[in-house]
Amino acid sequence: MTYLQRVQNVGFYGLVSTFRSWIYGYVYDDLIRKHLSERETFESLASRTDLWLYQSDTVLGFPRPSMPNMVPVGGLTVRAGAPLSKDMEDFMQSSGDDGVIVVSFGSMVQKMSTERKEMFAAVFAQLRQKVVWRDVGEKPTGLGNNTKLMSWLPQNHLLAHPKTRAFVSHAGLNGVYEALYHGVPMVCLPLFSDHPGSAARVQARGLGVKLDFGTVTSDELYQAVLDVLTNNSYRETAARLSRLYRDQPQTAMERAVWWIEHVIKHGGLPHLRARAVDLPFYQYYLLDVAACLLAVCSAVLGTVWCSCSLVCRKICCKAGGKLKSQ
Repeated sequence: MTYLQRVQNVGFYGLVSTFRSWIYGYVYDDLIRKHLSERETFESLASRTDLWLYQSDTVLGFPRPSMPNMVPVGGLTVRAGAPLSKDMEDFMQSSGDDGVIVVSFGSMVQKMSTERKEMFAAVFAQLRQKVVWRDVGEKPTGLGNNTKLMSWLPQNHLLAHPKTRAFVSHAGLNGVYEALYHGVPMVCLPLFSDHPGSAARVQARGLGVKLDFGTVTSDELYQAVLDVLTNNSYRETAARLSRLYRDQPQTAMERAVWWIEHVIKHGGLPHLRARAVDLPFYQYYLLDVAACLLAVCSAVLGTVWCSCSLVCRKICCKAGGKLKSQ
């Protein structure tokens, strides 16, 4: 990361740490008091949590230190592909050797601006591949004959299909891990929340490319899709990462279930919980130690400075008195 990026990280982390307790408390405290106890809050509950399941993994994520009760379960929704409906299978097979591009911006994005939708439709119409696009809005006027609009997609099963060549997505976690599992390269256009981070990981790993949804032009989108389709490095990297991701003793779902049952079986796992959550912030960040060391260093330096100043004054006074007597 550049210096400015690291400054942004520090600033963002500081803001999140400052406002997280207030925001989470405002949203969840009433719910927790209603169903658990009047004395409980989000912070008190989180500090005693024995197990954390994280939507991450070592193939797509970056190495980082973690506690033993932090279990990576990235890819909970991935599974082997299932047969498609007859009309959907016929559409996939009609693509021939060119294949199909799957397009979805998630269930949270219900509508897209007309201008942006027309731009996407025009780009897809230029492609030789067939396109399956999840969209619930009005049909674009420039929609090509190669594009099929659907209000819902069997996304995992489409990505598992041998005719699928690329996945155009907002880089939601479920879609990213499904593409990783099935070895499908991606064109990411992140929207908000965790999307930019997921898209950055996809690009860093060579699984796909990242574009800005708000500013991308038709030429940029067309070139990005074409690059992912024609550059063999994306397909080869996707296949390699898929093999790495699949080569583990448990699936993400099996691992999550095992740990949950392990916690229930033993009535909690307090020996895995970090004691850092029980420390006040000044102890966690060693601010008291730093203040003590700073005070000691300041006292030593101050003593040395005063001693040197006193010696210098004595010497100057003796030299001045000797000159005066002469």
